[in-house]
Amino acid sequence: MNDDKTISRGEMIQKLAIAPIAIGALAALRAEADAAATFDQKTASYVTHPNGGKQCSGCTLFIPAKSNPMKSAGACKLVKGKIQPNGYCKFFSAKPHH
Repeated sequence: MNDDKTISRGEMIQKLAIAPIAIGALAALRAEADAAATFDQKTASYVTHPNGGKQCSGCTLFIPAKSNPMKSAGACKLVKGKIQPNGYCKFFSAKPHH
């Protein structure tokens, strides 16, 4: 038996072949999120500022960014593209107060 930690050429090629598949899966997840959003920003009357105290960060449809969620652009379940937390659109639906 061979107990050393060397990797054969075939094993290396196999590992390298898997990497693009994983990267593609991540891209597909992002594309799927965009595909789920059905309205473009113009149709939604999206603006990058609040409207009468209503803003995306207080909406049930807003998906905040993972890093710096109150300042970084997130996404929306209905509106395509990058959505600012302080933006607003006609589909605003206030989060319930607890």
